[in-house]
Amino acid sequence: MILTLDIGNACITVCCVENGARLCRFQLTSDKNRTTDEYAAYMTLLAKSNGMDLSRAAGAIIASVVPQLTALLSPAVRRCTGRAPLIVGPGVRSGLNIRMDDPAELGGDLAAAAVAAVERYPLPCIIVDMGTATAVGVIDAKGCYIGGLICPGVGLSQSSLAQSASQLPDVSLETPKRVIGKNTRESMRSGLVFGAAAMLDGVLDRVEAELGMSAASVVVTGESAGTVVPNCRRSAISIDEDLVMYGLWSIWRKNRGAE
Repeated sequence: MILTLDIGNACITVCCVENGARLCRFQLTSDKNRTTDEYAAYMTLLAKSNGMDLSRAAGAIIASVVPQLTALLSPAVRRCTGRAPLIVGPGVRSGLNIRMDDPAELGGDLAAAAVAAVERYPLPCIIVDMGTATAVGVIDAKGCYIGGLICPGVGLSQSSLAQSASQLPDVSLETPKRVIGKNTRESMRSGLVFGAAAMLDGVLDRVEAELGMSAASVVVTGESAGTVVPNCRRSAISIDEDLVMYGLWSIWRKNRGAE
């Protein structure tokens, strides 16, 4: 068993993984004010509540887009498992051919998702990670990561509306009953959910047009995927909540000799 951590701006997803299969999954709030001791205690307690003993872990790996949290979580993981975690970044073997101006700019979470997509889905493949930001990555027919685009995420758009527009309330993210809202809350939900779905449909069409071919697979992961994807007009979209987790496990296996 190994421990995988996907550290995002809003939440930290922790999984116990064995042979590429998830044994348990839990989430922590991304809070820079917590201490290493607090994170270690939370992880130990939540893993135990899922029947997992973190001291049995053979290793751990972290993908992070928040350096401050990496500095807190890395020693916390070591305290829980007794092992220093592998941190996805330059110098870590992923097997992914990244054809970008600066490969080091690719976030660890998207790199892990791309590794998983190459191993698990037909190519060319478009991956979409719907977190704080909606990050789209493109993998060509040869398995090369050739680039992508980054848009505001659904949750970020939701909080931005509530904070920046004084007369707009904070609403929950759920599928609206209709596109044309009959009140402010309905209108906001419609704009957030159907707007994100239409954006995703449009982006996929434009990516395929630039590629000059249809994607053999489109895979979406992240906290908003389950709300947005069912409202897309394109039907052939897979939701894979374990995409990053599987990619992290695969990267850990490729680097385990360097422990």
